[in-house]
Amino acid sequence: MAITRQTLFGTDLLLRDGAGGADLGLQGPVGASGDIARASGNANIVQALTMRLRVRKGELTLLGWPDFGSRLHELIGEPDLPRTRLKAQVFARDAIEADPRVLKVEAVDVVRLPGERQILRLMLTVRVISTTSMTPPLNLVYALALDGLSATVIGASEVGSPVLGNASPGGLETP
Repeated sequence: MAITRQTLFGTDLLLRDGAGGADLGLQGPVGASGDIARASGNANIVQALTMRLRVRKGELTLLGWPDFGSRLHELIGEPDLPRTRLKAQVFARDAIEADPRVLKVEAVDVVRLPGERQILRLMLTVRVISTTSMTPPLNLVYALALDGLSATVIGASEVGSPVLGNASPGGLETP
């Protein structure tokens, strides 16, 4: 019996971006069934890695997860300088590599788009556990707002596939 990506990455409650943070996702149109949706396989690993970037390290200590999260929040209010970008790379790499389903973070690039003075886009190439050595790494694009107004996942895909744009971790369907 072959091991599937759903088995490797598990299943969790689906989260969607809402006002002020993440909220539970529902199946179908709002109000249709009222059932809570689940994230499985690739959608779950993307959601889990995204939450590691969004949650402040130590924020879940009282729930038994003292090392969960990242230090990216420490960069809020910092100017967009080379040292800030370097810190963002280190903080993102440390947070993602702490997930046991991650074998290696192959690259973390920080990109600033023209006209976005306070937003750093972290472009991560992540090698996750796999049943074969031929499985391409995962691309994860995360926007960090230095002004503290927003931080979100822009998209995710496997290397060689187009990055899905304007997707919340819960609404992501990756191959």
